[in-house]
Amino acid sequence: MPLLRRVTANKKKAAICILCLFAAALLVLSEWTGNAKEKTPPAQTAETYARTLETRLEELIASIEGAGKTQVLVTLRSGEETVFARDDRFEAEEGRTQSEQTYVTVRSGSDETGLPLKTVTPQILGVAIVCEGADDPNVRQAITQTVTAALGVGASHVSVVR
Repeated sequence: MPLLRRVTANKKKAAICILCLFAAALLVLSEWTGNAKEKTPPAQTAETYARTLETRLEELIASIEGAGKTQVLVTLRSGEETVFARDDRFEAEEGRTQSEQTYVTVRSGSDETGLPLKTVTPQILGVAIVCEGADDPNVRQAITQTVTAALGVGASHVSVVR
């Protein structure tokens, strides 16, 4: 108890001790409730991504005057890609260069996973649109311009037919 008397005798030391105990309690509590965190949603598959784009484009194109009933097909070049952090080391000795690449990992409990830097969405290969108003060149042009602007693809990757 002599330590407790010395700490409580000095109010500044007592405040620091209480603050440290509070911080330690928060750390323990955060570890204890760490498993209750919300799960991150699973990565969207390429097929799901394409379907989402198709649905949104159908709604957008149907709102263009004269387009009428619309169906859209989006094709993708590849699936979603995750880029992980790497530790790249290079050494140069007497005209020789050696490189070593290792992935940065994160440990969560007993699990160890790579540290994701970014997720690259699939690249759009082409868009096929079938709509009632495709016979009208003005409607076809409006649809093509809308799709190219919305998706960032060239007009040569968009087909509009009836």
